Amino acid sequence: MTRKVHLELLLGKLVRDPDEVRVGRILSVRADREGDECIVREFDLGVAALMERLGISVLRIVGWPGGREPLRVPWDLLDLSDPERPRLRCPVAELRSKRR
Repeated sequence: MTRKVHLELLLGKLVRDPDEVRVGRILSVRADREGDECIVREFDLGVAALMERLGISVLRIVGWPGGREPLRVPWDLLDLSDPERPRLRCPVAELRSKRR
């Protein structure tokens, strides 16, 4: 089912997992353009997402290469049925274990 959600209403919203664990705030979105539509592929959570969006890495500022990666949440793992309270569809530990 296709659903439209206003992106500006999601930015900055705190995401929790099914166990009420705070995961982070939606600070960046990755999307592709398909015809006249913009299709969201993933949501980036946490301060690292904002810094990446701005091209800043704290570790790079102090001279270390690399830096912390934002938590990337595939679009289908984020429940937006209530845009005021976005939720992960899986525990955050499960999502983090998939990153490795």
